[in-house]
Amino acid sequence: REFSAEEDRTGGPGVVVLSHHFWQRSFRSDPGAIGRVVVLRGKPNVVVGVMPAELVTPGSADLWTPLQASTSGEGEDENYRVILRLRPGATWPQAIADVAALGQTALKEQRAEDPSVRLTVVPLQQGLTEELRTPLLVLWAAAGTVLLIGCVNIASMLLARAAGRAREMATRLAIGAGRGIVFRQLLAESLLLGVGGCLGGVLLGYWALRGVKLMAYDSLHLWQRIELDGRVLATAVLISLLASLVFGLLPALQISRTDIRMMLGESGRGTTERGNRWARRLLVIAEVALAVVLLVSAGLLLRTFSALRALRPGFDASHVITAQLSLQDARYAGSKQVNLLFNQSLDRIRALPGVAGAAVGLGLPYERQLRMGFKFTDGPEAQGQGGNTTSSYVTPDYFTVLRIPLVHGRALGESDGPKTQQVALVNEAFVRRYLPSGDPLGRHIKLAGVEREVVGVVGDIQQDTGGSAKYGPLAALPATFFPAAQVGDDMVQMVHTWFSPSWVVRTAGEPEAAALGIQRAVEAVDPQLPIAHFRTMTQVESSAMGQQRFQAVLLATLAIPALLLAALGVYSLIASAVVERTREIGIRLALGATRWQTMRAVALPGIVLALTGVIVGSALARVTVKSLQHLIWGVQATDPGTFVGVAVGLLLVATAASVFPTLRLAQINPATTLREE
Repeated sequence: REFSAEEDRTGGPGVVVLSHHFWQRSFRSDPGAIGRVVVLRGKPNVVVGVMPAELVTPGSADLWTPLQASTSGEGEDENYRVILRLRPGATWPQAIADVAALGQTALKEQRAEDPSVRLTVVPLQQGLTEELRTPLLVLWAAAGTVLLIGCVNIASMLLARAAGRAREMATRLAIGAGRGIVFRQLLAESLLLGVGGCLGGVLLGYWALRGVKLMAYDSLHLWQRIELDGRVLATAVLISLLASLVFGLLPALQISRTDIRMMLGESGRGTTERGNRWARRLLVIAEVALAVVLLVSAGLLLRTFSALRALRPGFDASHVITAQLSLQDARYAGSKQVNLLFNQSLDRIRALPGVAGAAVGLGLPYERQLRMGFKFTDGPEAQGQGGNTTSSYVTPDYFTVLRIPLVHGRALGESDGPKTQQVALVNEAFVRRYLPSGDPLGRHIKLAGVEREVVGVVGDIQQDTGGSAKYGPLAALPATFFPAAQVGDDMVQMVHTWFSPSWVVRTAGEPEAAALGIQRAVEAVDPQLPIAHFRTMTQVESSAMGQQRFQAVLLATLAIPALLLAALGVYSLIASAVVERTREIGIRLALGATRWQTMRAVALPGIVLALTGVIVGSALARVTVKSLQHLIWGVQATDPGTFVGVAVGLLLVATAASVFPTLRLAQINPATTLREE
């Protein structure tokens, strides 16, 4: 069953509903699980229901508890998602108006009529995918661009093939075949190409999907299923058939309009592409231009990822493993119990062979930290409004284990306890922002209602900014650190509601080898306290840049075939020109032209077309990258280096694609060519 109203109130009975996967894994699909008691957050809870297997929810929850919202404690904040279902016949504008009116009254009491905050309603899918929408749309656009380049390329080749078959089709028309029959035949051939490409693409997609899953789940924190289902297959088939029809239409129309008398009268002599020469050239320009747009976008995202990788970490990530544990537990509601757990577990971990040091911190580098407001209580800054800082409690060896340098003053020590002077360390970013001309040592700040003395300054570490447009994805934000032993009971309950502390262990060898020993050390202190996961600090760093890596790698992966297709388009144009102009070239050679002159004359149009495509594509890219502005950091969206690099690289590839087919001209014998003609 579901939760009752009695259970969903403050102080109500402890009950849980299990996910189907958790029920199978932990209860072996036993129907008798209903009514059994599980200990959650240190309290007994009765199992009242199991959800169906097909349910997929954000966060991949193992079980659910009643919300029990309240006006104090965990329930007093505003971090909720409210889900509603519209009544039959209700409209979205009506629902939005009703919720806005309701929210106006509630927010008036909560935020004193803050005009920047309002309540509104959005469709469930939009609300659940808001953070994913932009990066996935960028990838859709990139994939669509590659598809378009491929289709343009095929259309260009079909035009070339149509020119070569013009005499054949003229003969068919002359002996009685209707133009409709010829048109349908050519369109059917185009559809066969599309079907073959669709089958190959589906097989390739099935194989590539495994790699995409590995990257996407970690980088984008997806909870939705990614699978090749009927909808995906139907979409692939539909797009393939549509692309085949649209891009096979022009060549089919071109050849079905062949002038029978002129074509048969030529007896096969001369070029047959007069009607479609400019069409093919425009198609080559189009695919080069689209390739430029994709390459520039990929280049900017790669430069962004490179800029993030180049940031100075501020610590040594080698040989460090972390273990995260949730302390949102009734048994750890006070500072005394929490610090007893820290001390006992760290003593056991330090005794493990191969462990060089161990500590606990509320937050880790590259992760999002607790943000709090503070005020100076002395000095000229005491008259100001204070500021914001990230805050974290740490045990004394935290900075030693991570090798974060102590720049000024003293470190935190075992003597900094609950009955001694409340102290804190600040980082260099804090000093630069709030005390640019003063000595921070001895200054006092009021943080979370507690006045602390600044006793030292440590080096900066990179932190997750929460997507701040001002700082970028990662930055050395102003930060404060204070002893875990000096954290009050109220603050312990508050921070452990939203954050889980991490045990940080430096090892002499491979860090993964220490995981089992760490787990046993924690179990020896508290067998009921599970470790959420182990991660090396290298993995923490990699995860922090996961989205940027995912976007850069996938866009670069799509840009490579776009470049190759553009080069193939130029190559095919010049190659067909070599074949079609063989007689003309033989005559030129017979009249005294050098082979270098003929090669240059044939290759130059391809280079000129590529240059035109680069110019057009660069102009399009300057407009397109505006939509990527929020994904680009550490480099300007109009970065000249990226644009010039793409232009030069593509021109070099296009030049090679233009010159390579002309090498055949070196083997032409003018006498033989003219004799054959």
